Amino acid sequence: MSVEDFIKKHKKAFDDQQMPDNATLDFEARLKKELHTSTRSKRIQMIRYVSMAASLVLVVALGYLYNENKKEHLEIRDNLVLALGEDQTNSTRLQAIYDIEDQYQNQEEDEKILHAFFKILKEDSDSNSKLAVIDALLKFPNNQMVRNNLIEALETEKEPLVQLKLIKSVSILREQRAKEPLKKIIENKESLPLVKGNASASLAMLNQ
Repeated sequence: MSVEDFIKKHKKAFDDQQMPDNATLDFEARLKKELHTSTRSKRIQMIRYVSMAASLVLVVALGYLYNENKKEHLEIRDNLVLALGEDQTNSTRLQAIYDIEDQYQNQEEDEKILHAFFKILKEDSDSNSKLAVIDALLKFPNNQMVRNNLIEALETEKEPLVQLKLIKSVSILREQRAKEPLKKIIENKESLPLVKGNASASLAMLNQ
């Protein structure tokens, strides 16, 4: 027997059935619950979308600020390097060295600035600029380029004040490769007694 025939045969029994009094209330309650759940779900989904959008905006903003800050930092760096140029006055170079020390304190060394310092150390005729550069370079004791250039300067420098500063710097660094340049200073007849004395003391310390 099909379902349709069954219903027709028992139609009277179906007609006699009455819907419970609380059926309507129960249906309305369920409908409200479904609607509330749906609205709540949409609200949560909307909050998620807003949060994602806000996070994206924040990331973009932070990236922009980082790039702008980096750009400004590089511009300052480049201007300071230009101020270290040989076409600048001694006082301008000296001020640039001090400004670099202040701005790059507790920061990683900048290779462009280091090379500008090395050039001053080897080619500048102003002793004050060289003394300031040596102090600045000593802030990077673990940098191999710094160590190499200080030793090279010790081998070629003739100005007594700068020689004394370089002797002190290799002593601070306990640079064993400075032994030969120190011996040459000691053996050089043109070296001042004060310079020879400091070189001898530094060599003795390195030999310990």
